[in-house]
Amino acid sequence: MIITFRIDDGHDIREPGPAIITVHQLGSLRDLLAAQSERLGVPLMIPEYGDTAEPDFSFDARICPLALAMVSACFDHYPPAISVLDEAQFRGRRVRVWRYGPTRDIHLSLSSNPDAAPELEVATGNAYALLETLGLDAESVGFMPVTELRQRLTDPRIRRRLDDDPQLSRYVPTLVAMAALKPIEGDLSLAWA
Repeated sequence: MIITFRIDDGHDIREPGPAIITVHQLGSLRDLLAAQSERLGVPLMIPEYGDTAEPDFSFDARICPLALAMVSACFDHYPPAISVLDEAQFRGRRVRVWRYGPTRDIHLSLSSNPDAAPELEVATGNAYALLETLGLDAESVGFMPVTELRQRLTDPRIRRRLDDDPQLSRYVPTLVAMAALKPIEGDLSLAWA
């Protein structure tokens, strides 16, 4: 089992609603993300589950580092897709592309993840140890404000315990990167599930 730690900005993502896109548009987006990932040296496509060749799949795409016109061209400047892309760039969010269910429609929507926020996938045993070392209850689901994460990571006792444990010390750089994020609006939380 895996517990994923991620940054949550707490905003509702109902608007704009998902846009239904075509297989051709999906292919254009994947080609653009692959080319720009290579050019920028950072992954712009973050898989969640499945592959686009499978009946069900889901992935997040980082579009904020790209020009809106470049990304919207993948969708033939389709207004519902542009609405999602524009809102994602305005809010500093990733977009989510997914297909599941009986209709087999491919959807494009806002993601719940901030664009540049790292994620951390940790085996359950290590995740519980990490939570306990941070002074938290070892629960499989939870959240805490990023400001509190910053305080805990700068506490010398907690930091020493993290750095001295070879299993946990490898997570410290990602946790520090998460704690350094600044919200575009509102407050950020570290969430895990």
